[in-house]
Amino acid sequence: MHRAPASVRSDKPPPPMNSMASLPRRSSVGIPLCLLVVFLAIYGLTAGVSLGHHSLAPHFVYLAESFLHGRLDLVHVPDPPYDLTFFAGQWYVSFPPLPALLMLPLVALRGLAVSDVAFSVVVGALDVALFYLVLERSATGDRRGRVWLCALLGLGTPLWYCAALGSVWYTAHVVAVGCLCLYALEALGRNRPLVAGLWLGLGFLARAPVILAFPLSLWPDLRRRNRSLGGRIRFLLLFVLGLTPALSGQAGYNWARFGHPLEFGYRWMNSPGPLMERQARWGQFSLHFLPENLYTLLIRPPLVSLSPFRIEPDPWGMGLLLTCPALLLALTPILPSPPLPKLGKGTNREGMRSLRLGLCLAIALVQLPSLLYFNTGSYQFGYRFALDWLPLGVSLVALGTEGRPRWWGKSLIAVSVLMHLWGVLWMYPNFNGQPWRLQYAELLHRLLRRLIDVAW
Repeated sequence: MHRAPASVRSDKPPPPMNSMASLPRRSSVGIPLCLLVVFLAIYGLTAGVSLGHHSLAPHFVYLAESFLHGRLDLVHVPDPPYDLTFFAGQWYVSFPPLPALLMLPLVALRGLAVSDVAFSVVVGALDVALFYLVLERSATGDRRGRVWLCALLGLGTPLWYCAALGSVWYTAHVVAVGCLCLYALEALGRNRPLVAGLWLGLGFLARAPVILAFPLSLWPDLRRRNRSLGGRIRFLLLFVLGLTPALSGQAGYNWARFGHPLEFGYRWMNSPGPLMERQARWGQFSLHFLPENLYTLLIRPPLVSLSPFRIEPDPWGMGLLLTCPALLLALTPILPSPPLPKLGKGTNREGMRSLRLGLCLAIALVQLPSLLYFNTGSYQFGYRFALDWLPLGVSLVALGTEGRPRWWGKSLIAVSVLMHLWGVLWMYPNFNGQPWRLQYAELLHRLLRRLIDVAW
């Protein structure tokens, strides 16, 4: 079969973003499956005894139950009703509903006994496996380098504790990361606008800022020189069409609950007084919050006490430069005398530049609402709002390191993992009432007693 000239084919679907016919037709599934199993074990062991129970705020389980009863307000209200919205005599979950929708089959089978912690553990492990496929599709590096970068995302970012601890806030992040990975897989591959829009729309139904990652798909297509104006308009319309079910669904959901398509209900949320006072005084989004949010995003330090000497994480957040220094590897290409990327088969330098620019634009736009938000992220280690774009950020690290981190890159990844291990050990008692190690000491004690009883 003879292909038509480029000028004739200009309105057909564009090639992959970085001209990557580079993904093997039969992509290996062995490594993603191994990563899935490994991270199921890591996240499951981190969750420990809470794996079979509700998290501190299992609101999505209760919301799924309400959906099964044909209601938008909560049939049963979790105790305490923290961060729920009380409106017109009913309690609602203000957050976008995708995690609850995904839990529907589980709740239909097991009711409120479903553990949102176990759900988060499984989805978090799937996130890491999907991210390996994203790195594979971007045609950077080798298998070993991609595994290092998956370790960075899965253990060196807030994804670790979000997946292991669950709760309405963290489960939303975990689901959004998965949607963002699926969107990136499409954008870096065939980049079909309708499919890319559908995946991005699902991400919006987990974490609203994710929808601003649209440049990853739109930028390479709209800047193609041989793309006609009609082709660009068609691509844009199909992309918007893909977003439409999620946007219209959320708008209808808001209208049915609060009487307005843009009202999520955050202003009536049962949150701490100081946070609600900030929102009442300056609004949910304001330039007033920009300095504090930038400070928290980049350099906010831990809390230091001199008498007695003690260093503890700041629960309002800590800067990524401290908690995830491996992200600095994304800057490699803009430093003096950078190494040239080793491009995969079928790639070109202009495609790689386009990919890098698309990633940077998407990250900047996704981060923007959080920089203006009235809350830095509340109780957290590091800066959890970065999970709205971190799969794209680690993809930039892959480009900056050619997908093959050298010893200093691996050292930064190791530091990021150790920082978040500190975070997991610090956060666990606040969510589960006891230090992480004690649960296993208790389990071991019970096991030994049972063995002794059996032996006697």
